[in-house]
Amino acid sequence: MNLYRCQICGESYIGSVCPSHCPFCGAPGKHLVPADEYRQVPLGEISRKSRENLERALDLAVGNATFYRGAAQVADCERGRALFSALSRIETAHAVLFCQVLGIPLPEELSAPGECSPSHKENLAEAQKRESRAVQLYTRFIEDAGEERVKQLLTALVEIETGHLGLAG
Repeated sequence: MNLYRCQICGESYIGSVCPSHCPFCGAPGKHLVPADEYRQVPLGEISRKSRENLERALDLAVGNATFYRGAAQVADCERGRALFSALSRIETAHAVLFCQVLGIPLPEELSAPGECSPSHKENLAEAQKRESRAVQLYTRFIEDAGEERVKQLLTALVEIETGHLGLAG
């Protein structure tokens, strides 16, 4: 068995081979390294603009996590329940990352199911919009970021959310 660590969320994974994606935050496997090679980019001081952008990203991640949790409860098939549960878990991990970087506690509403349509099909369409919105927003935030760690996190999140775009189709 081998021990790997995610350079994005910092979580450790034990397995015989490196997974294709972090099982915790969803980062592509290129961000998983043998644990003894793990080096996190230091954060340092966060600019006012990056703080504002990360707070907006946190709001988006919390909203998405709760939406997906609610959509999992009304999904009309096992695949839909599994998909929305997985997306909720990953968005929750993203919210945790943002809170860690911002040095703030997790929002209480993060664990609640959010509002969604009673229609599984409509929730799938909404999921596409949410993932696309996240990609656009995070891409804009990368351009504003002066901190290397913030750029690293947001770049990985763009990769993760881009990978989710085809899931609802």
